[in-house]
Amino acid sequence: MDVLILAAGLGTRMEELTQDLPKPLLLVQGKPLLEYALNLIQPLPTNKIFVNTHYHAKLIDSYIKKNYENIHISWEPEILGTGGGIKKIHQNDLLVLNTDNVWLPQFAQEIELAWHHFQNNQNIDNLLLTKSTSKSFDLEIQPDESIQFPSNACNAHFQGCHFIRQGVLRDYPEKFNIPLYWEKCSKEKKLFSFLTTTENTHIGTKDLYLKYVS
Repeated sequence: MDVLILAAGLGTRMEELTQDLPKPLLLVQGKPLLEYALNLIQPLPTNKIFVNTHYHAKLIDSYIKKNYENIHISWEPEILGTGGGIKKIHQNDLLVLNTDNVWLPQFAQEIELAWHHFQNNQNIDNLLLTKSTSKSFDLEIQPDESIQFPSNACNAHFQGCHFIRQGVLRDYPEKFNIPLYWEKCSKEKKLFSFLTTTENTHIGTKDLYLKYVS
């Protein structure tokens, strides 16, 4: 599988914490958030690994070159959005991870199970890894495991991790956010959930980050 780790955002929800540092390099227990994502995928059967960058791109580039080998940097001179960032490097079936989570190592096992499920079910164009116990549900999962998007009767939580089929973004613009695709994918009954159990803590805002590291 190819992998894209999303690291191009401005980190505005972190307020002054990201004034001089990109969010993926904020420290949690002595490690940058980006390191949790890169360590998570280490045991997986990956091919190409991409990290997209924009805000304070040189800092992320320097960190990766110092600590990792064979990581491809996808630099964006302007923000392309989550969908545009995926489309830019999307040549094969792709695993997409955000850097808002403190990824636990055991989640790699669930990702691998989801990958096999995705490969064995060609009717699925986008497979979102979800959790059914959470303080903040944000997705509506139907009895057949398809996802209704936009979601109203939310009963699951998106884990910030998904598989997307090769070629499905071909007709989309260079700049867009992935929910635009999710809406179309849902109408076509090709957007599905894969239920997981690992609790990956989401710390995508200043308040959540400070609460977790304090």
